[in-house]
Amino acid sequence: PPPPPPPPPPPQEADRRQRQMCIRDRNRTSIPYAEALHIVRDHVKPLPTETLPLEKALGRFLARAAKAPAHSPRFEQSAMDGYAVKMADVKGARPDRPVTLQLLDELPAGDQRQVILKSGHTVKVFTGSRLPRGAEAVVMKEYVTLDNGRAVVAWKVDQGDHIRRVGEEYRKGDVILPVGTRVTPPVVGMLVMLGKTEVAVRRLPAVTVLTMGDELVPPGTRPGAGQIPDSNGPAVTAALRALGLTRVKHRRVKDSLAALTRAMRAGLGESDLLITVGGASVGDYDYVHDARRALQVKDLFKKVAIKPGKPNLFGLAPGRKPVFGLPGNPVSALVSVHQLAKPALLKMMGAPDKEAAVVPVRLKQNPKQAKGRLGLLRGRTKMVGQDLEATLVTGQGSHMLSGLALADVLVVIPADTTEVRAGGILRAVELDWDR
Repeated sequence: PPPPPPPPPPPQEADRRQRQMCIRDRNRTSIPYAEALHIVRDHVKPLPTETLPLEKALGRFLARAAKAPAHSPRFEQSAMDGYAVKMADVKGARPDRPVTLQLLDELPAGDQRQVILKSGHTVKVFTGSRLPRGAEAVVMKEYVTLDNGRAVVAWKVDQGDHIRRVGEEYRKGDVILPVGTRVTPPVVGMLVMLGKTEVAVRRLPAVTVLTMGDELVPPGTRPGAGQIPDSNGPAVTAALRALGLTRVKHRRVKDSLAALTRAMRAGLGESDLLITVGGASVGDYDYVHDARRALQVKDLFKKVAIKPGKPNLFGLAPGRKPVFGLPGNPVSALVSVHQLAKPALLKMMGAPDKEAAVVPVRLKQNPKQAKGRLGLLRGRTKMVGQDLEATLVTGQGSHMLSGLALADVLVVIPADTTEVRAGGILRAVELDWDR
């Protein structure tokens, strides 16, 4: 008779084995893009804060909420150039039945006098003027005629016309700009209105970018037989600088495990985030995996089910420093920066997690399927009638940078899609390199 089956492991041991199997499976197979993005965001934290004067804070993210120190408006003011009136004095005024009032005074914007509006009188006011006490409406100057010190109102007036009430925009203590707000020109103006001359923002991350390959030559160097220009270094560096980063270093590394390990160790020592480009596959000269192990980088995923960009590495070095290992093909590298590294950097800068800007597009051609992977096809858009139409650019290969250079969107082909026909509506991710 066959031997009896072994007894099942205890629950704790079964859980441990299941976790190990999941880790092995995750490192061996591709994970969905949404899961990869979640892992990246979950393991990256905002950097410490620093205080900057407003003129140097543009593009940064607020580390503290900005609250209103007072109501806005602080005083009742006119929204138009015109004449402040009491309703009892202008009741029944019409173009064919004008009402005449005595002109009492005028209050230019910035005049701090407190004038009392008397019955039967009017006060000339201007946009932003502090209203006289007792004013119940403002009549636009176009509907008032002056006649020897008197104002003739020939228009129907309603209670509250053209008056800005105290606190109608916001009240004292209201949170006007929450944490994570990006400092844009209107935000700078708003901070000034709130009485700020400086602001607490998240520090910008320092980043080191390493490109590798004996076939690479520096920009401007004429490549020899079997050589190519190192476009990845300048392109990835430019993508980081487009986000506003100022401390970005780029180094080219030879195809050597020792050289790569030294360069990665130096990058980790002087940066908040490290990016390697190339060497992430399984070729004889791909040393990134060995270098990551030597530096005790804990990998959280090694492949992502996207096209282009499958051989994508992400992990944490000691001290929880994020380390990306991007594929070496130029399109794959830049798409990976846009879809994975950029969200990590924005979170480090203090930006709130949010989905990439997505627009519906009508596809002009029949696309090729990625067969189990999320397809990110490069496209160029234009308005055709009421639709935003996307035309796939020539050159969809992961080595064909010319197509990405002309594209303004990534047309998304879901991994489970079986067929897409020309004229169908798909989602497209805007290639917004600067935000």
